[in-house]
Amino acid sequence: MALTKQSIIEVAVKLFKSKGYGTTSVNNIADELGCTKAALYYYFDSKEEILYEIFCQSMSAVETRFAHLMSLKMPIEERLRKIIYNQIMANIDAMSHISIFFTEKANLSPTHQEEMNLRRRQYEENVAEVFREGIRVGVLKEIDVLPTVYGIIGMCNWLYHWYKPEGRLKPEELAELYADTILKGILSIQAP
Repeated sequence: MALTKQSIIEVAVKLFKSKGYGTTSVNNIADELGCTKAALYYYFDSKEEILYEIFCQSMSAVETRFAHLMSLKMPIEERLRKIIYNQIMANIDAMSHISIFFTEKANLSPTHQEEMNLRRRQYEENVAEVFREGIRVGVLKEIDVLPTVYGIIGMCNWLYHWYKPEGRLKPEELAELYADTILKGILSIQAP
């Protein structure tokens, strides 16, 4: 494996997932890559910086999917379905990264934790705005938006604990199941 920033991240994800961040050393990462610690430090200043990059990539994947979705014209109900689908796919496409994202946050520096919290809150607020628009146009019932958004995102994010790609439900089927379950509870009766 060629030594690149991304190859370091992939090996770190594998080791952090199997051994935990705390018990994985920079030496472990270097050994797995067949290089020296000094070679790793050419790309990253610290093990925490590697962890931070994993977090950045995880957030960027969700943010990019959402930004693309918002650039497309579609009815609110379809947009909500696609938000759920995108959340599920972002988790499934990078399940190992996501498991690190949800289990190793305490190991980020306080500055990096705050940055990730701000990005997460901004993403949640962006999703919430779609729900508010759905309420304004009468597609959704009057609901308490933020707890609803937290519940939906949480339900999708929990997949890393139990979802197996080789299982009976394909990601698209799971997304449809979740979207139907959620939207049947919050769509306005008057919605077309």
